[in-house]
Amino acid sequence: MAVDSELVDWFHRTRGIPSGPELFDVGKPARHAHLNQLGRDLRWLGIRVRLHFVWTAQSSGVEEGAPSVVQLRRTLVRADDAPAAVHAAAERVLGLGVDDVARHEVGHALLFQRPSIARQPEFRRLFGDIDAAYRVGDPVDEVIHRMTSCGGLDNPRYRRVVSLYAATHPHERFAEAVRIALGCRADEGKLRAWADRHRTAPIVVEQLLWTGQWLRSYGRRLE
Repeated sequence: MAVDSELVDWFHRTRGIPSGPELFDVGKPARHAHLNQLGRDLRWLGIRVRLHFVWTAQSSGVEEGAPSVVQLRRTLVRADDAPAAVHAAAERVLGLGVDDVARHEVGHALLFQRPSIARQPEFRRLFGDIDAAYRVGDPVDEVIHRMTSCGGLDNPRYRRVVSLYAATHPHERFAEAVRIALGCRADEGKLRAWADRHRTAPIVVEQLLWTGQWLRSYGRRLE
């Protein structure tokens, strides 16, 4: 895979240090049109858990001990100005903007609130053991390493995961599947079409369809 220098540049821009008006938003509730759409998608799927999105100056994330709080890096909003081609190139590498990163982090949040599913054999077959040692570094560094030193998406190994970042750990493999499944509102036809378009291995279709079914049943499941 040829390294897309423009994509890498946008990754660095969207993970930069907040400046100017961005600094005033840090620590405040996150407001963005993409988050409004995400809320509608979750309600449409019957998922009504309380999630609080907060702007941060640091990396986006969700703490296992506080799974209702989703921290989003304020500089992700810069991706609103990225060309469509850059967003398309990021799709199988790493979420670029507020929409993609928020869906990914919601995947972590939902799993932290219903962790027992990760112990089921089918989850472990599709995504792996989430108890595996977590040695994942900075997301941009992780994907650039895979782009420059591991052959990127031309490496057959990465046809078996949703994205390059999904290859870093079972937790990220699952959250990346949620990123795509939520973006398609868990529609099986759209998920199959996504996998076909990106020429992924059959296991990716299984990951996406399983995740879509899990999301559709999330609001009906009691634990």
